[in-house]
Amino acid sequence: MVVMLVGNKSDLGTLRTVPTEEAKDFTEKNGLLFMETSALDSTNVEAAFQEVLTAIHKKVAGREVPRVSITAVTLSSTIGPASDAQEKHSTCCKNL
Repeated sequence: MVVMLVGNKSDLGTLRTVPTEEAKDFTEKNGLLFMETSALDSTNVEAAFQEVLTAIHKKVAGREVPRVSITAVTLSSTIGPASDAQEKHSTCCKNL
């Protein structure tokens, strides 16, 4: 399993409640990834996802994850637009 502690709202440095060093120490002691982000100005948001995906890829490629535990979702058929699906299933209220 790959877990990342994300410190969001890094743009609000003056309102910080957890110092960066404390968060880094916690993640190092617990074997977690760590990154500070700001959704407001998009700082490190994509980088956080990329780092997690890279760590997952390394685990899978290095066979740290047994193949039997890797699953995928496959859709067996396609559905039309959402409005078509709703019309087919919402017959209870058409007579009102």
